[in-house]
Amino acid sequence: MGATIKCTAKRMSGGSRHEHITTLWWDQVDNGTVLSSGQSSREQMVEFIEANGNNIVWCPDRDPAKQGAWVHVQSNARIKYVQTLADGRTTDNLLSLPDR
Repeated sequence: MGATIKCTAKRMSGGSRHEHITTLWWDQVDNGTVLSSGQSSREQMVEFIEANGNNIVWCPDRDPAKQGAWVHVQSNARIKYVQTLADGRTTDNLLSLPDR
């Protein structure tokens, strides 16, 4: 598959739902090797996913025994935000990330 972006931490502002994630920290990984690390605003992550597709950014499950979920762009008619989807259902993987 090649390199993917693994979300590692988050920053929230103004609430506790997915649309309140303001910043995501991430590692670019390829076959388990971290190639680079960085952080992106919600807007930057939305643009990245829209440009590169729904199978490039993922988030581990809070239970390490379970598979992580892909991060998709959602909208609440006011703003675009990111949320994980696993097996066609929304999940709270991003909200379970450690705060920074």
